[in-house]
Amino acid sequence: MYEYRITKYNPAFRNSNGTFLKDEWTSYPDVGGTFSGVALSLDDYLLIESQYISAVVSLMEYSGIGGLSIKGLEVRNDDFDENTTDEMMRLLQVIKSGEKINIVDIPSICRLILREYIWAKLEKGAMFVHFGYDYYMYIGLVQEPREAIEQIRNGGLFVEKYSSPYKS
Repeated sequence: MYEYRITKYNPAFRNSNGTFLKDEWTSYPDVGGTFSGVALSLDDYLLIESQYISAVVSLMEYSGIGGLSIKGLEVRNDDFDENTTDEMMRLLQVIKSGEKINIVDIPSICRLILREYIWAKLEKGAMFVHFGYDYYMYIGLVQEPREAIEQIRNGGLFVEKYSSPYKS
């Protein structure tokens, strides 16, 4: 399986142990905070969130995967705000561990995970998507997605070969 860590974090700012050294935001609740002298606006956050979601969807499309199953679902936070869409709220009411999520609903599920309302692994035999602490995303695919990885890099995210620490 081809496995990657996909993040907003430039690997040039990691020390020899792999620790990221810059002061950066790491979660949705950081919106409004200041990091390395720059305030994180909602628009800036949403841009990065959209890049992560686009990466997941483009890798699914590249691999011909129409849906992923939810594994290990945990509802973590019910302090929703005005940026929580009706679709996100609808999915919160109906999703269960083991349930297959169609590619059409994957963006809303990813938003729920990235905003820390839920935690879950998204998996199917040919692909997995795992989200970690501090806005880390791990993806594994049976077939090598060279063109899709290049598109993700060109879109502004960093892609590194890396094994998911969340594999069962």
